Amino acid sequence: MAKKMSVDTLLRRLQHEINTIRKLKPEDMDQKIFKLYLEKARVMGYLASVMSQIIEKHELEKRLEKLEEIIEKQWRGVA
Repeated sequence: MAKKMSVDTLLRRLQHEINTIRKLKPEDMDQKIFKLYLEKARVMGYLASVMSQIIEKHELEKRLEKLEEIIEKQWRGVA
């Protein structure tokens, strides 16, 4: 199973890819290879967007569960 990725890990990975792509000089390399790098960058951007949404929803879900536990404990204390 894949290792869980945190927001920090995702950001580090994306920063690494951004730096790699930023250093590319299309005039110094084969155009097909350059286009492949750009395609990879597009895919990474899309996956990062999806993953960040998943992470955010998961974190919100955990916070909601904690709130529900607190409310239930308080409700039991009143009843």
